[in-house]
Amino acid sequence: MKKLLGILFAAMLVFVLAACGSDNTSKEEEGNKSSEEETSASTENAEKEEAEPAEEATTEGGTSIGETVSNEGGDHTLVSLAEDVGTFESGPMTLNITKVNGVSSKLKGQLATMMDTEELEYIQVDMNAESSSDENVSFYPSQATLVTDTGEQLEPDMMMSEHMDGEFMGKVKKEGINHYILQNSKAADVKHVKLVITGATDSNFEKVGEDITVEVDLKQ
Repeated sequence: MKKLLGILFAAMLVFVLAACGSDNTSKEEEGNKSSEEETSASTENAEKEEAEPAEEATTEGGTSIGETVSNEGGDHTLVSLAEDVGTFESGPMTLNITKVNGVSSKLKGQLATMMDTEELEYIQVDMNAESSSDENVSFYPSQATLVTDTGEQLEPDMMMSEHMDGEFMGKVKKEGINHYILQNSKAADVKHVKLVITGATDSNFEKVGEDITVEVDLKQ
């Protein structure tokens, strides 16, 4: 049951963040089918769009803040976003936080039943970590604590998250996604979050790196 829930939830998130990329492709294909009479007007519109600044508040897949994507799991709205948050070091470990975003979901069907709720508000953190040491190093960004400006202190939901194992046996790289389920806040109300990650340790459980604190402002 736990594995199935994780698969359903991961599929829902991928759809939310990537759906608009495929939608843009469909629109381009429709544009290629325009009649010759519309060619001139299309060219003029394209020139105008090139002159306009590109939207900043979009995911890599093209989903815009405020956009709602629907699938069999429900309706999911991207309400906030911060990309390329930064790279941070703890001893031999390098942590790269690629994205933090807030999502508000109206669940339905099997997913709503399994989650025992029809509403889900959460913060998602995408990250990867790499060790530069030949020795074994322990580093657990998948256990990072998140603090919101709405007064919540949260641990990652381990069932929903794509867990990054914290044992780095030599020079290896791993990636993961943390999901923090908001208990007393709406995702749209969260404008700033702080992530606290315990520093790296060696095989003797001695610290070899400092703790990491990351401050993130979310665009809305």
